[in-house]
Amino acid sequence: MPFEAPRAAVVLSGNELLDGRTRDTNGDFVCDDLSRRGVKVLMRLTVADDRRRLTAAFRHALEAEPDLLVVGGGLGTTHDDLTAECLAEALGVGLAEDQTALEHLEKGVRALAARRRLDFDEVFALARRQARLPVGSDALPPAGIAPGIAARTGRTRVFAYPGVPYEFRTMWTGTAAALERERFFPDVVVRTVRVFGVGEQQVAPVIEALPYDLLEMGINVGGGEVTVRLRHPRAPGPQSQADALVAALEAGAPVYSTDGRTVDDIVADRLRGGGTTLAVAESCTGGSLGGRLTARPGSSRYFEGGVISYSDQAKRDLLGVPSELLSRYGAVSGEVAGAMAEGVRKALHTEFGLSITGVAGPDGGTPAKPVGLVYLGCAGPDGTRVRRSEFYGDRETVRAFAATGALHLLREALTR
Repeated sequence: MPFEAPRAAVVLSGNELLDGRTRDTNGDFVCDDLSRRGVKVLMRLTVADDRRRLTAAFRHALEAEPDLLVVGGGLGTTHDDLTAECLAEALGVGLAEDQTALEHLEKGVRALAARRRLDFDEVFALARRQARLPVGSDALPPAGIAPGIAARTGRTRVFAYPGVPYEFRTMWTGTAAALERERFFPDVVVRTVRVFGVGEQQVAPVIEALPYDLLEMGINVGGGEVTVRLRHPRAPGPQSQADALVAALEAGAPVYSTDGRTVDDIVADRLRGGGTTLAVAESCTGGSLGGRLTARPGSSRYFEGGVISYSDQAKRDLLGVPSELLSRYGAVSGEVAGAMAEGVRKALHTEFGLSITGVAGPDGGTPAKPVGLVYLGCAGPDGTRVRRSEFYGDRETVRAFAATGALHLLREALTR
């Protein structure tokens, strides 16, 4: 690494994270946030709800002497909530009831009991074990019921939070704000460049042609895009290298974002900024495109609605796709994609209509129309554009790539 940065370790516990029941969004969130703040994440461990293994994971993380150890999960009331106990063992201290934690718990349980019409004494008796913290640690204010834990050993600051994603994110954000006030995070610049339409093989030669010894750089491929992240101290030399790399990427690759914004961000900004309205017509994606568009607050200002027209009948009845198009070209065709976009635009009275039709698989493909074949349509004031794409992967991957491709088609239309 070309510059000294604080280091972090992340330990997340829960059988549900290991057996596929729950996706680890907390780990993704905190590692991304730490990286954006200039912290080097040394390790990210996911551990079962097992006393011996969780304690060993904490000890392993602490042996690396990170500046931060961030812990998620295991602070509930059930038999497999072991974080406080195992953390205390790894720190070489005992457990004791903490008065501040108890006060937080009482307040939260009273509100819960009143809201759900439960007996306070019964619920509080079950929750009280959450006030037992490692000796010498402090209770962090909860975002739900369970307080967090703040401890320190040597150079390492330890912060533990409940595994509920909303609580984890809210409490970490509060901790990060406090660390920011202490000037814990370094003064670094993080620049994210996003490329769509080519692969890593086309991006790497552009980067390798220039020096980047003063930068920390990472290249990630996923979702049909290539992402290049540059991180460096705020100084003239590294800044000059970063500027040259970004300029070279813009000249040599189809870069669509140099400020870190995703295609979802850019589409939302342009629709909102232009007072432009949108409707979608989906077949193989089954509503996931509309889901992405409405995931952000304020989307009602520009998104009118959508039609999931899975069958040919729905395409005819709801979108006005002519029967002769369906008969002659089939539902998975450029002609039908264009008609779907035009139909939903007309039906919902919007400036733009966006459509997806394809073969998501794993069945339904033919030699002429294989699994992964997708047609995207975008109808707007300047006419209708259709794009043919072939995506490779399982059903979930094809559907995700199709939605991303449709957003890029709309982004291009909004840019013209």
